[in-house]
Amino acid sequence: MNSDRTTRHSERGKAPAADSLSIATLCLDQEASSQLRGFLDSMPLAQLVTELQHYLADEQDSVFVDRLKDLRPDICIIDFDRDREKAGRTAERIREVLTETAIFAASSKSQPDLIIRAMRSGCTEYMIKPVDRDQLLEALARVGGRRREKREQTAGQILTFLSAKGGTGATTLAIHLAAHLAQTKKTLLVDLHPDLGDASIFLALPRHQYHFYDLAENTHRLDSDFLQGFVVRHPTGLEVLPAPDGVESPRHAGSEALQRIMEFLRAQYEFVVVDCNPALNEETMAVIDLADHLYLVATPEILSLRNVARHLEFLGRYDYPRDKIRVIINRHMKGGTITDAQIEKAIHKNIFWKVPNQYAEIIKAINNGDPLSIAPRSELMRSLNEWVEALIGKPIPESKKAEKGMFGFLGG
Repeated sequence: MNSDRTTRHSERGKAPAADSLSIATLCLDQEASSQLRGFLDSMPLAQLVTELQHYLADEQDSVFVDRLKDLRPDICIIDFDRDREKAGRTAERIREVLTETAIFAASSKSQPDLIIRAMRSGCTEYMIKPVDRDQLLEALARVGGRRREKREQTAGQILTFLSAKGGTGATTLAIHLAAHLAQTKKTLLVDLHPDLGDASIFLALPRHQYHFYDLAENTHRLDSDFLQGFVVRHPTGLEVLPAPDGVESPRHAGSEALQRIMEFLRAQYEFVVVDCNPALNEETMAVIDLADHLYLVATPEILSLRNVARHLEFLGRYDYPRDKIRVIINRHMKGGTITDAQIEKAIHKNIFWKVPNQYAEIIKAINNGDPLSIAPRSELMRSLNEWVEALIGKPIPESKKAEKGMFGFLGG
């Protein structure tokens, strides 16, 4: 009989609290397991995600290793009393495959040499059974503190580009902003289109064997070395995770896989720029939900602006933070038919950035496969440079707050 149990304390579709730690136990005896569950039920600091009754010391235990790799718990608690040798080998194996997971030993024995051996196998905490609640809290607090410190030190920004309507130039802007960011910051461009991705073409990159959706099928293997097999490096220094470039059936990824990839990429890069599929489907929503900023790209014409208003309304229904949405007007022309004031009045939101209409410069850059080949003194280059400066810390003045009201085509 299989006595392994998987326990989920968080509701489906909802992530646990930001500082909540996930715990897996291995071979924990019934008394200690019951005691642990009692502790965790009374504290929001951690949640129990699985209880395994197998050590991971032998080759045939790989199925349980894969289960842990899928769960990626913050903490594994191993009971050393049943078989100290296998428990030690289990700790070593977990340390090899889950480098970010803290390993706790639990044992009724407290001899110094046994504690030292457990620590040498990879355990960071040694808890004497019956486990004291305060001892557990202190150990959890240490792990949580290390995790927060690392997140604060390494967390990069995720910037998503979403087109309000086909042909607004969202892909072009994502590529150019990413390439300019890459001159001073470690930056990755992710092409999230399910097929026929344009980023590789615009950057004149050679066809690559793998793409983003191949990576999404291998999230259990995610580490920095594995990622390098999927990334293509552009001469500007920008790294690119391409989309499929064929016309076969479009590829898809689940929201959990996307969340895991994006959080991993955030820890690897200072900026992750994502060129989203324009469809507001589950995949797009999963990515923009994690974004620091959502750049909603439009052009100054009625159909595009109508779609901006519709996107804002749609995202508002899902309580998406309005302050994370930045409206970008591409191909902006001074003295255009529709004024800035009319645009802001129509969409009930300020224009965050206006990218000047310099079509010839953009076409030249695309044909060269080099986003940095734009004329250095052009308005377009100045606009991109100022945008980058705003992202890396230099503030820009906010535009005048828009008046309420809408164009006639939007009603009101």
